[in-house]
Amino acid sequence: MAALESAGVHRTDLHSFDFRTLTWEIFLLLLLVVVVEQRTLLWVIPACVGSLLGFKFSFTEDMDIPPDARCGAICSLCVSFQKGHCPSCAFGDENIRLSCPLFVCAEKKETLCTVCPEMLHCTIYRTHANTCPFIDELVLQDTLPAGGGYLVYENNLNKSLSLFVDRIARGDLGLVILRQPPDILAGVPQIERVPILQLTQTVTERSCLDPTNLAKIHLTVEEFFRAAPKATVFLEGMEYLIIHNGVDRILKFIHSIAECAGKYRSRFITLVDPRVLEDEELSLLEEELIRVESEFEK
Repeated sequence: MAALESAGVHRTDLHSFDFRTLTWEIFLLLLLVVVVEQRTLLWVIPACVGSLLGFKFSFTEDMDIPPDARCGAICSLCVSFQKGHCPSCAFGDENIRLSCPLFVCAEKKETLCTVCPEMLHCTIYRTHANTCPFIDELVLQDTLPAGGGYLVYENNLNKSLSLFVDRIARGDLGLVILRQPPDILAGVPQIERVPILQLTQTVTERSCLDPTNLAKIHLTVEEFFRAAPKATVFLEGMEYLIIHNGVDRILKFIHSIAECAGKYRSRFITLVDPRVLEDEELSLLEEELIRVESEFEK
């Protein structure tokens, strides 16, 4: 308001002020942001143009935030889209998009797979959830292969959590198991709807898991893998579990979890601070899980 008054426009004159002069300035500013951010905000251009011309721009009838996909993948947050390796569902070739049974089904029902009440029991979803037609060799290099367990060495959640969030962006159903309070993830909007379980010896509610009850933790993960056609589980608190159960029991536990991930074509991601374990113990963990390099090691 002060800026308008300095330009000679007062509050009493606002009803007659032509805001179109500012609209184009805002559009140019957004365009500059797009150039800086490259493809990350590419969808802003058509959205702004549509707004200026007075109509709503969308690629499909009720896709509010292009270029996200009908299957539930948040393409705009996906590493492959941001790197330019994938055009996204909305911007991709129409013939390729129409070859996807998930897109055709969700488009016909005018919904998203992730909000469809039939998803967990949908034969189409179970059959095609892991076969996006836009996947190629470059896209596969950007993510974790299905059917395995992954280990990150770090003393924070930077790399491991980013791997998990990227899988959620790609449409996976996620489950988080934390030693720390769930509040530490409050600033991660991508996983607002992801269920979170906490490792604590004071089990006061259903969202708590006793760290000494490995059988219950294992059953929880296995049932999630079985129920979710496309799943990723993130576990933080490996050191805590080792303290309560010992290395030998944890190695057996991890071995079994990794086998479950392979059986159900899912992903299991965990992290450990290498400074708190012996080299021999780390080597044994690496025999069960695929090690992913982190910033901690560079």
